[in-house]
Amino acid sequence: MRILNPIPANDPSQLSWWQLDIAPARADMRPPLSGEVSFDVAIVGGGFTGLWTAITLKQRAPRLRIAIIEAFRCGDGASSRNGGNVHGYWGALPTLVPLFGPDKAVEAAELGTLAQKRLRDFARAPGRDVWWVEEGYLRVATSETQMAKRDAFLKLARDLGVPDSVRALDRRELAEMCGSLRFLGGLFFKEGATVHPARLADALRREALDLGVEIFENTPVQKIEKGPTVRIRCSTGSVVARDVVLANYTGTMGLSSVAAATTLFSSFPVMSAPNEVALERMNYKVARGLADLRMFTHYFRRTRDGRILMGSGSGPIALGAAHEAPELRIDARSCARAESGLKRFFPGMAEAGIAARWGWPIEVASDRLPFFGTVSGTRIHFGSGYSGHGVNATCIAGECLASLVLNEKDRWYNSPFCQRERVRFPPEPLRYIGGTMIRNAIVKCEDAEDAGQPQPLLARGIAEIPRVMGMRIGMR
Repeated sequence: MRILNPIPANDPSQLSWWQLDIAPARADMRPPLSGEVSFDVAIVGGGFTGLWTAITLKQRAPRLRIAIIEAFRCGDGASSRNGGNVHGYWGALPTLVPLFGPDKAVEAAELGTLAQKRLRDFARAPGRDVWWVEEGYLRVATSETQMAKRDAFLKLARDLGVPDSVRALDRRELAEMCGSLRFLGGLFFKEGATVHPARLADALRREALDLGVEIFENTPVQKIEKGPTVRIRCSTGSVVARDVVLANYTGTMGLSSVAAATTLFSSFPVMSAPNEVALERMNYKVARGLADLRMFTHYFRRTRDGRILMGSGSGPIALGAAHEAPELRIDARSCARAESGLKRFFPGMAEAGIAARWGWPIEVASDRLPFFGTVSGTRIHFGSGYSGHGVNATCIAGECLASLVLNEKDRWYNSPFCQRERVRFPPEPLRYIGGTMIRNAIVKCEDAEDAGQPQPLLARGIAEIPRVMGMRIGMR
């Protein structure tokens, strides 16, 4: 079976601020694999998905012998490079309803709420300090077009019979939570939190070890051989297991079924230097997560020590499954877009300077919802398509993948996260060429709207192509 080589995650020049923050306190790495060993379940990848799956399996079936095989150190990939905003799928209803219908869309959001509770319980357990702050989640409108999106969302929530999932905010109410002259109005979701993602990854790693999960770090996987039992070959040994879980994030693009319905974008955050005075002036007193209502959002949150992270989800697109492409991790224009967002929304924070910049690829499912399944004819299970909702979605992953491994036909197994047909993207290179053109056009249109200027006619025409073609993805 084809498995993509891991993305280099230990380059000091590409570490996130989160990783740098906890580096002095990190424990030693676990020893790499040596020789041949056997387990009931082997998990490839020690990020949030792999750790949650191992923990969930141990809690449901304590006698299982479980191993995690990690190419670098657990949590050192995408898990410790995200923005640390934690929220489920109530805010995704406008995308989900046209694709799945109202019932399945609401079901997905309700399962996200269960995952949020599990995260809360884990984060608040005695002895854990992962910077968990649960003060809801804000989506803010910074243009008239985004205000129209806000109003349409409120109507949809009423029509679905879930009006209590969200509350409208006017400019004055927003200013009391986080004051920026650019905010015109917003949506408040009571289900929302922020976390220090690298601390969370380390806490999950410790929990897995305490439960008896064996972890092999610095052990890249070279090959997976299918059979009655599955053999995972590494450079220093091999693992034989009844069930295998591919929790290697963008590495699952090596599976044809994943690659057909998933594409790779990239996201670039910057972390400001601390400035408590500026935060106080704008009433940004608690670490509540925010995002604007663009398609390619600016996402942001404050930290415990008085910083603001500002990210832009509008980085370059990968050609096919080329998740190792350098431009997905190093792109000056994408970093500049995030920095520009910080200056635009929070000029006082921008004056304090930038403490760190980084980037990483993100998987985007064709329907914007993660998917968990089993490779046909095998006991090899996988998760993919987190689409920028990684912290909450990987907790969902643990439940869904555990149900697949144990063959438990529960609500997770039967949910839209496991049982649905996914829209396929066009083949390459059409996907890359068309996707890049449409992405660039949408960014230009949204930049113009934010600046109060007319949208460029050519860009507007290109941005409308998915709608004209009757597609339900890639639309503003």
